[in-house]
Amino acid sequence: MKKILAIFLSILMLTSCATKPENKENKEGTSTKEEGKKVVYTSFYPIEFATKEIVKDKMEVKSIIPGGVEVHDWEPSLKDMENLKESKLVLINGLELESWIEDAKKVVDNDKIVDLSDGIDLIKADEDDHDHAHDDDHDHDNEDGHHHHHGEFDPHVWLSLRNFQIVSKNICEAVSNADPENKEFYEKNYEEFKNKLDELDKKYAGEFEKNKGKHIIVPHEAFGYMARDYGLVQIPIENLTSDSEPDLKTIASIVDTAKSEGIKTVFYEGEGSGKVPQTIAKEIGGKAMPIHTLEFITDEQEKNGENYLTMMEENFNNILESFK
Repeated sequence: MKKILAIFLSILMLTSCATKPENKENKEGTSTKEEGKKVVYTSFYPIEFATKEIVKDKMEVKSIIPGGVEVHDWEPSLKDMENLKESKLVLINGLELESWIEDAKKVVDNDKIVDLSDGIDLIKADEDDHDHAHDDDHDHDNEDGHHHHHGEFDPHVWLSLRNFQIVSKNICEAVSNADPENKEFYEKNYEEFKNKLDELDKKYAGEFEKNKGKHIIVPHEAFGYMARDYGLVQIPIENLTSDSEPDLKTIASIVDTAKSEGIKTVFYEGEGSGKVPQTIAKEIGGKAMPIHTLEFITDEQEKNGENYLTMMEENFNNILESFK
């Protein structure tokens, strides 16, 4: 990535004088510039959804990460870097979820980049918790040689409706600062979206109150904030970045816990195959059910009218179903 970035910076320097004369071509190439709208890039789906709810048609909102690609796995291309450089804002989750952001900061005006985790009561990440072993010595490296570390804190703040209200407020402030003429419009839309989040939270808080202390087996260690909100305990099959398969010792431990706690449901990633969860479910004589981490949305899901709110509601319904 560093080598690619160095090449990119050289290209920018060599072509800086040629960029302005090509304005006509750029204008014809994108409807955004023709319409004169400011472009806001978001790092992944939940932020894109919330930003669109707040800005509506006043700005063009795009996700820098393509649909169907997990946020942990993505690396920007030279074209992606150029798009970020030309945008009005770059809204990110922060907490080291976006491993590429430090490279982007060498190209993009840092004032444009907004970390939306500000103000959230963060959960410390346990470096040793569920750091599953492999039979080889590659230490969770992926095929490209990239090593996905999580930071000091759990980055999955969007899976808490209460946290996401804070994220949405930060989005509102960022777009209002970038476009003060429409501040009242953004604030009105933010309040409406916040109310939707709050209503859904209150709807399920009462139900989960009856199930405090119960355990849920989840595909990876992403549900800590949600579990904290409602007094639940997550038992993750994989680690924070879901980049490691659990070893036999970990699976055996999960099976033992499931049996001692009377757990009969194992959750698998809503968009995944769920082979390991299916194996654990069979071992405990239970069933496997889907749960969404909402790191992305598929074309099929969007066509079916699904979104952040509907998938969060589906998560809650399935968790409540697992307690029966």
